[in-house]
Parts: sequence; structure tokens; C-alpha cells
Amino acid sequence: MGGGRGIKGEGTANGVSAAIIAAVSLISPLERAWFRSVLLIGAAIPIAALYAWRTLVLPLASGALPEDFTVNYMAAAAKIASGHNPYDLSAATRLTVAGPQYVTPLPVAWMLQPLLHASAATQLIVVLAVLQLSVVVFMVATLRALGVKGWQSRVLLVLVAIAFEPVAANIDEGQINLVLLGLSGIWLLGWVRGDRWWAGVALGAGVAVKLLQAPLGLLVLWGRRWRMLAGAAVAGLALWLVAVPQYLPDFLLKVAPVLSAGTGLFENHSPGGTVARLFDSGTFLGTVANTPPAARVVTLLISLAVLVATFWILRRPATQCRARTLEAAAMVAAGPLIASYSWGTHLVLLLLPMLVLLHWTIARRDWLVVGLVAAGWMLIGPGHNLFQTLLISGYSNMLVLRLMAEFGVVGITAIWAATLLAVSRQRSADRADAAHEHGAKHEEDDGASEHRAVPRVGGQMVEVIE
Repeated sequence: MGGGRGIKGEGTANGVSAAIIAAVSLISPLERAWFRSVLLIGAAIPIAALYAWRTLVLPLASGALPEDFTVNYMAAAAKIASGHNPYDLSAATRLTVAGPQYVTPLPVAWMLQPLLHASAATQLIVVLAVLQLSVVVFMVATLRALGVKGWQSRVLLVLVAIAFEPVAANIDEGQINLVLLGLSGIWLLGWVRGDRWWAGVALGAGVAVKLLQAPLGLLVLWGRRWRMLAGAAVAGLALWLVAVPQYLPDFLLKVAPVLSAGTGLFENHSPGGTVARLFDSGTFLGTVANTPPAARVVTLLISLAVLVATFWILRRPATQCRARTLEAAAMVAAGPLIASYSWGTHLVLLLLPMLVLLHWTIARRDWLVVGLVAAGWMLIGPGHNLFQTLLISGYSNMLVLRLMAEFGVVGITAIWAATLLAVSRQRSADRADAAHEHGAKHEEDDGASEHRAVPRVGGQMVEVIE
């Protein structure tokens, strides 16, 4: 009787649990595909319309070339075409990271020379086409690398990408960073698939164009991807040796040291900018151009600490695709924290770790990781826009402005921390799965050993069940 009551009570408890689960599913409309579809379509229409308006309609309607493209890239291309050094190294001009001078590696200006004799309209169309195509290449390669299935996940990741402020900002200014973003997507696809030389070519070309992703070379070495490393070295060196190599020593010996010194200007979102601003408040608005030596030392120590922490969490190369994407995300996210300076437009490269993390959390429902990614997205985008609006409008409270200037570095740190957390949790899950598979195999072996034949007893083969 008591046993019957126990069974009945257990059945009642199971029924209540099932009812609670059903109620929770009804309360959680996001679990329903039709509701998610309504939300995505409702969000996609204004986001896509605003993106098209800002990055296509307005530039073509105005006919004006992006300022950075003309003042910086094309001016350097004109100097190369006329046989002059594109780097302004005259004694009368102080070369600074935040100045108007050309401080990008030589291949960018060298490759733009064919546009010198084109009309402004043609130049504008080429710039917009290349940058928009780079976004498309990045999205296609990244979605393939992640193995995203289902239109809802694809639409969500695309919306997150095109709504990210640095994407439109790069098109506004005509900067090359979106090309690097496209190359990073190709590299991610090769990294997930293994040791692919063409992924190394994409990485090497990106580093030769701009040094932002140079830390990924350490990841390639750590992962022992020798063909990828060879492809990167060949592609990078080839671009540097073909693009007016006579000026390469000036870049390596005179420009690169200036870049490594960093700046405390409010636009610098790397920890080096924060440290420089703490050591000398005059660097905040650029009244002081030089970074204090002590700030450079502290910045170097922070960079080393970020590298050590990242590789300590990574520990050993992963063998599964999902874990490999998290490895790549962690190193890309660490890049702006390692660099001496990172403008807001540089942070477009953080789309790679953000999309990797969002895809990872869709299946796991890891809300802490989602929160960290969302915080980084908001601080780098809308948060920094608010800061710029206050600064331009003449807002005078310097304490508030100084604090808001650190939105970028806080956002970068949040995304980096999210990647390390995801790597750690994925490794724990992989170990648990391996232990479960080992236990299941052990039980299967034990079960097989329980049923075995023994020698004849009384002329019959018998099976002993222990």
C-alpha cells in the first residue's frame, strides 16, 4: 500500500512538473518560432533600410568622397605616382598617430594609384562597391565557418553586423578596415577547417595592408598551422616587396615606432589610451601629442598580461570545429587590448568574435556571455556615439567626458572576457562529453563480459549470467 501511494505521489509530482514546464514555455514566447520570425522581420526592415540609406543612398546622392579616403589614402597614392615618399617625414612636420599624415603600410596607397585619373564619381562607386563587397564576403565566410543553419539565425547575425556602428563608420570615412574584416572571415573559415594555406594568404594580406591583426600570427604558431603560416608569410612579404619597397625602411624604422608609442587621444579605445590619459590628461584632447614613457611601459605590461591570460585559457589547440571558432574569437578579441592604439573604426574587426559568441550562445542559452557581448556592442556603438555628441556639442563636464571616453575599452574588455568564458565552458563541456562517452563504452564492455560462453558441462555449452 505504501509503495502504491509512493508511485501515485511520484506520478502526481511528474505531472505537476510537466505542467510547470508547459506553463513556462507558454510564458516564454521567444521559444516559439513564429514569434521569433515576427521579431526578426520587424527589426530587419528598419535596420536594413537605415543601413542602405546611410551607406548607399546618402553617399551616392551627395557625390562627396569620404574624407579619409581622399585626404589620406589618395594623397599618399599621388605622392607614390609622382615618385615621392608617401610618408611626411620632414623636420617641420611632427609625425603622430592621430595626425593627418599617412601612416598606413605602403600597399594601400600603392594599390589605389589606378584611381588617380578616374573621376570622383567613379572613385566613389569603387570605394562603396569594395567596402560593401567586403561585408558580404565576411558574412558569407563567417556563416559557413560557424555552420549556421536556419534562416532565423542567419538573419539575426546579419542584423547584428550591419547595425554595428563601426561598419557604417568605415563606409562614412572610406577606410580600409572593412577589407580586413572580409579577409578575417576567409581566415576563420580556413582556421576551422584545419591547416589551410589560403587562409594564411588572407591573413598575410590583411596584415600587410594594416597591422591590426598581426597578433593572429601568434595563434597560428601556437596551433602549429605551418602551411597557414607559410601562406601568410609569402603573401605578406610579397605585398610589401612589390609595393614601392624603397620606402619600406622608412615605414619600419620611422613610422612603426610612432605607431607603437600610441596616443592618449579620446579616440584611442585601447588600454594604452586609457593609461596615457591617466598619466597626462593633456593627451585627452590632443594638446599633448607624446605619450609619457611610463605609460608606454604600463601599456606593454598590459599587452603581455592579455596575451598570457588568453593563451593560458586556450591551453592547447582544439580538435572540434566549434572550439576552434572560439579560439579564433578569443585571439581576435584580444587584438585591440594588445595594440597600442585602436580607433573606433578599427573595432569593426570585433564583429568576428561577437558573431562567433552569439552563434555559440544560441544553442547553449548562456545569458552571461550574451550579456557581455551585448554590453560590448552597446558601449562601442551607441555609447561612443553619445560621448561624441556631448563632446561636439560643447558639454563642459570633463569628468563625465573622461569616463565616457572609456566606454570603448570597457566594451572591448567585455567581449574579450566573453570569449575566454566561452572557451572555458566549451572545454568543460567537451571533457564532460568525453567522460560520458568513456563511461558508456565501459558499461557496454562490462555488459558484454556478463554474457560469455564457458566450457562444456555435461556435454552442453552453457551461458553463465553473473
